[in-house]
Amino acid sequence: MSSGPEDLWPPFGHAWRPGGGRPGDRAGGGRPGDRPGDRHHGGRDPRGPHGGQAARRASGREIGGRGHRHRSSLSQAEIVDAGIAVADAEGAAAISMRRIAQVLQAGTMSLYWHVDNKEHLLDLMLDTVLGETEVPDAGGDWRAALRAIAFSQRALLHRHRWVMDFIGGRPPLGPHVIANLERSLTALDSLKLDTATAMNVLMTVNTYVMGAVLREMRELRAQRDLEASGLDKAEIETGMREWARRLRADGRFGHFLRIIEDDVDPDAEDTRDERFEFGLDCVLDGIAARVQPADLRNIPDTQGGRGANGVG
Repeated sequence: MSSGPEDLWPPFGHAWRPGGGRPGDRAGGGRPGDRPGDRHHGGRDPRGPHGGQAARRASGREIGGRGHRHRSSLSQAEIVDAGIAVADAEGAAAISMRRIAQVLQAGTMSLYWHVDNKEHLLDLMLDTVLGETEVPDAGGDWRAALRAIAFSQRALLHRHRWVMDFIGGRPPLGPHVIANLERSLTALDSLKLDTATAMNVLMTVNTYVMGAVLREMRELRAQRDLEASGLDKAEIETGMREWARRLRADGRFGHFLRIIEDDVDPDAEDTRDERFEFGLDCVLDGIAARVQPADLRNIPDTQGGRGANGVG
């Protein structure tokens, strides 16, 4: 016998409340925006591990000044670093010429001797941050190079979460981005690809990283919301058992129930790195199958899942 929709909600999230209640009945009452986790600040939660002081420590940039500054004592690099520190701590929406001037304890107009306007500053900030991507010299091993690039990009996007709001819609081709792109394309030389295919390979890896990081950010937000809900572990476990009982009685969710019965948490913090690595390997395997020369693809596997040249 099928259950009603209200019986199928899990024992966490905004649609469930301890002691029953309809989906949409939110624990604690109040309007959306009045509860923890309902407000978002430029893709950043100030309570999260990269908010406030933690963000400044993670980025290596501090918000603060050294007394009133004259334009002659400022530099473009200082202004850019201040902008990145503010964005890391408060989100990109907090960026303004006046805010950066306050951080540097300088006159607002003095900044315009070094940057044209806020849009110019954002381009400089993005170019600087994206330049943090490490592109190693992998000695011709394109797979090792792309793997290292992916892990570096992932770490960068977690350090500077505001960047996700701009990638794709605002790609700056500044000196740091161009230099990294040059090194990344060089890492693919051994595949002898045409330029369009080489760019497609890089964009495929980059798109996977962005998607994975977006999911990881949502997992972190859900984890913070659950912690803020006040539910203890015993209460959640009791709710999960009752939820599984209702799903089992419904009779339509055998495969889904295996997730619960096998104790598989697709959002578990302790498997986040493992899940990222698994997905990345799938992407790299697909690239290898698509672009590797046919004569190498057909060589028998003698290296535990990789071809004769180390490519899977």
